[in-house]
Amino acid sequence: MKLKTIAGLVAAAAVMVGQAEAAQVRIYGDAPWGLSLANMDTFYDGVTGGNSQIIASLDSSSIAGGGLLWLTQPNSAYSSSQLTALQGFLAGGGRIAFMGEHGQIAPSQNNNINAALTYLGASIQIQNLAPDGGFRSASVLDGQIKAHTLTAGVSTYEYACFAPLIVSGTAQVLMTGEDDPTQVMMAYQNIGSGSIFLITDQNVWDSEPSNWGNFDNEKMFENLLLADTGAPPVNGVPEPSTALLAGLGLIGLSSLRRRK
Repeated sequence: MKLKTIAGLVAAAAVMVGQAEAAQVRIYGDAPWGLSLANMDTFYDGVTGGNSQIIASLDSSSIAGGGLLWLTQPNSAYSSSQLTALQGFLAGGGRIAFMGEHGQIAPSQNNNINAALTYLGASIQIQNLAPDGGFRSASVLDGQIKAHTLTAGVSTYEYACFAPLIVSGTAQVLMTGEDDPTQVMMAYQNIGSGSIFLITDQNVWDSEPSNWGNFDNEKMFENLLLADTGAPPVNGVPEPSTALLAGLGLIGLSSLRRRK
């Protein structure tokens, strides 16, 4: 096989991998108390290969293609058609990040999220309480940030008063509060080939990115999109990077055979 042909195949494979791993982000929901969906959109557009968009409707066509879907505090319950769309999104390997708020401000919104979590088969629920008033910081050093690929590179994380989570089944704790290490403030769960994340404090995004200072919120939110959650691939199809390596191996074998 000629070198130019090999180079062409490698380049084509690299392009396909880049397209398959494009950082697709969709943002949907309400923005109470000053939460800026535009800030979230700008942030993810700045992630390498990022392609972020605020969507006006929550349906299969708007959220197709996998990636990360941010669902911010819902003022009303998700409809049956919306829940069906979310179920299909997870089945296609998508990631959903629900954002609630602490229980003294947004109990009805948290209850709407709880209903969606139950429908989607997650074993995480929000408690309408409000520990850790005021701005705080979780850290690896104090044991509040748990070791996981989703928290890799996150040493400290700024947050404010949150609604604690009940975590059971296959769901895993990612962070706990500063005052009480038994109070969970961030968790995730793989649902089939997809993943669900739950954060119950909008203040982690309020000042994005100017006031994050030395905190690693930016890295945490990148991880929600890019890090390996451990979910199985959709229909047994390997990750794009794995497919690329396999393709390169076949190209190499073909070249060796022709030389012999």
